[in-house]
Amino acid sequence: MTNWYYHGGGEQIHDEIGQIFNFKGLLAGNSGGQSGGWFRKEMTSPDDFNGLKYRMPGLGGKVLGKLGASVQNIPGGELYQALSSGALDGLEWVGPAADERAGFYEVAKVYYTAGFHEPGSALSANMNLDKWNTLSDTHKAILRYASMATTLYQLAETFSANGAALQRMQSQGVKAVQFSDEIWDAFGAASAEVMDENMDDELFRTTRASFEASLADSAAWISKSDGYYVQQRVRVLGGS
Repeated sequence: MTNWYYHGGGEQIHDEIGQIFNFKGLLAGNSGGQSGGWFRKEMTSPDDFNGLKYRMPGLGGKVLGKLGASVQNIPGGELYQALSSGALDGLEWVGPAADERAGFYEVAKVYYTAGFHEPGSALSANMNLDKWNTLSDTHKAILRYASMATTLYQLAETFSANGAALQRMQSQGVKAVQFSDEIWDAFGAASAEVMDENMDDELFRTTRASFEASLADSAAWISKSDGYYVQQRVRVLGGS
């Protein structure tokens, strides 16, 4: 996400969106990939989502709707009660640190640690575009680089906090699991449908093409460098 934003055209698209709504946005935080969420039981196949009362907003919710889920958009402050009462069969929130604070582990014990729906949770600091345009270049640069530093710091902080929180929740009986390949394939097929349904929108098309081009370039290198290194580190030293 950060690579695309600063070096693949993402910042320019952000500015284009800002022009529509008269704001200047700065990338100012990233909490990493979001977890797959909380369930009362393990999901063994895509069919298990049929009729499931699940909280997931946005495009991710539309994807689960394709699998037959009854998608619920419940405010964050009401989620614990909804999960506890059975109004929800499951939900996704953020990641282990935020989820622990919300207490979801007290009422659901199956936690999918990887989700399909939000692999790079970028945050935006927005300000009135007219006010932004009155700032000097120096002040604009200060705000831009402060936002960059915030993004880097939050990402590091989140990784650290998530690891510790997951261990604490596991000590309370939480089972950390992953979706099967079959379910991931279903996520992929449904995601493609949802994406295609939005292709009539010019800005959506532009954003998708820009991001996917940057992703392809980055993935080609990462698979040959960091990705391969991690595989060999695990093979030689163990762990994960």
